[in-house]
Order: sequence, then structure tokens, then C-alpha cells
Amino acid sequence: MLNLIWLEELELELEAHIPRSWELILPRLPQGTIMVLGASDSGKSTFAKYLLRQLCADGRRLGYLDCDVGQSTLGLPTTLNLAVMPSSQASQWEFFTYFVGHISPRAHMLPLVVGAHRLQRRAQALEVTTLVVDTTGLVDPTAGGVALNHSLIELLEPAALVGLRQGAELEPILRPWHHHPRLQVFELPAVPQAMTKPREARIRRRHQRWLRYFDQAGPLKLSLRYLPHLAVFGLEKASPGQLLALQDKEGFALGLGIIESYDRRAQELVLHTPLTDLEGVCSLRIGAMRFYLGEGEIREWPHRENPSLFWEA
Repeated sequence: MLNLIWLEELELELEAHIPRSWELILPRLPQGTIMVLGASDSGKSTFAKYLLRQLCADGRRLGYLDCDVGQSTLGLPTTLNLAVMPSSQASQWEFFTYFVGHISPRAHMLPLVVGAHRLQRRAQALEVTTLVVDTTGLVDPTAGGVALNHSLIELLEPAALVGLRQGAELEPILRPWHHHPRLQVFELPAVPQAMTKPREARIRRRHQRWLRYFDQAGPLKLSLRYLPHLAVFGLEKASPGQLLALQDKEGFALGLGIIESYDRRAQELVLHTPLTDLEGVCSLRIGAMRFYLGEGEIREWPHRENPSLFWEA
């Protein structure tokens, strides 16, 4: 199970004070895809959760697409996650995960955009009428934030953009769309109560997620020579400590694993993963994230090993 939290954790963090502007915007929001944009610590994710909760009572078939690969609400770091509310045919929320392979959107924009589109298509196939998209928090134009968000907007074709701005940081992203006939643009002030999370707190939160997910993990040995129908993407990158996804036939992740060893000559791969077999697995995708595996220990490879690959997620 990749989704590490129950949906009650989507409850609003700011119960004490809901900004009046949030309440006023609700009746004006259309059906379709609603993208929520903002820098880190602007209250963007809190607003997305508030919006989801309020729209649940509106009779819409809802989906929530979490694109924050560094500090995911719904799943593990390095992944995009979609939650779709129950329908008349399903009694529980449905979850789908796409593996990006790293916590940095800056260095991995293409798989992030592809994954967001794939998950949006899945939501549409499940007849979701309103999809709330919580974006990455990368808005700095010098780090590629404008290009990333424009690409997401072009591909997802949202009906509405909601920007939570602290100053003028969203202007390069939102300005071209203000008079576009295809969508509506709403701007809200950033939430003053949104807490700035220190880098150490972000790393600690990710570490806790990894520990929780891999708590019951064990070795899974794969003889690739005898698995001719198992596609492996990025096998040339395979080395101990490398993170990978075990994917279904549609390319969604069924689980994650860390490479313990890889014998290139024998084509034997040993994974550290909670999955105990390959049921439903049609492909492996090796990511760019590495881990240190010790006796009863797991931790991310230090960022300073290759700082050019990292944007503080």
C-alpha cells in the first residue's frame, strides 16, 4: 500500500481561522480541473485540502491530485498520487500512484508533467467531475518554476487556476492566463498562519515516511533472465541503494523498492521491498534517488553528494 495516510489527515490544519476569501471563492469555482498554485509555505496545500473537503458536500464526483514529490500528502516522496472519492460502484476511495523517481521537481520536470497527465486521465476515466490539483510549490523562474507550471497548465487544461500569492512571485505564471477564454484565474493572499518548515523538519518528515513504508520490507530476488516479459526502465543505472518502482501494466506504481544488489552478468536483482512477489507487476522503473541501507537503518543519500540535482523539496 503506497498511500501512507488515512483520508482524515486531509482535514484542515487551520480550523481556528478560515479566511473569508476562501469562503467567497467557493461558489465561483467551475467543475473540471482546478489547479492550486503557490510557493512553499503559502498555504497552498492547506487550501487544496479545504477545497476538497468543502466540495465533498457539493454533490460532485471528486478527485485529489497531489503533485508534491518532496512532501507528498497522499503517498511517499518521489511519487505523484491521485485519490478518487467513492462512487455508487465503489465503497472506498481509490488511489493511484505515479513514480517520478526523485524528490526534486527541478531536475525531473518531464516525468512529473507526464505523471500528472496520466493521473488526470485516470480520474477522467473514473468520471471525476472536479479534480483538485495541488502543485509542487516550485514557482521560482530561475529554477524553472514558470516553465514547469505553464507546461502543466497547457497539458492539464484546467477550468480554473487558484494562486496563493505572498507578493509578485506568481505574476509570471498567472499573468498570461488572466484573459484566456479557456479558464478562470483567481488570486488569494497567502495564509499568514502557514508555518515555514525548516529544511531539517522536511528531511525528518520524509525519513519518517520511508521508515514507516519499509518497516516490514524484506529481500525480493528477481532473475531478469527468466522474466522476459518484465520491462525494466533505466537498468543501466542499477546499483545498490537505487530507488525503483514496481509498476502495473498501465505504468502506475504498485510498490517501491531499494536495490540491495545487482549481478549484471547473472542478471539477478535483489530488492528491499514490502512486496513479497511480482503479482500484477509488469515493469520496473529505476529512479534517480539513492539510499543508504544499513543494519536496521535506512536514510536518503546525502544531498551534498550531487547538489545540482536537488531543489529543496
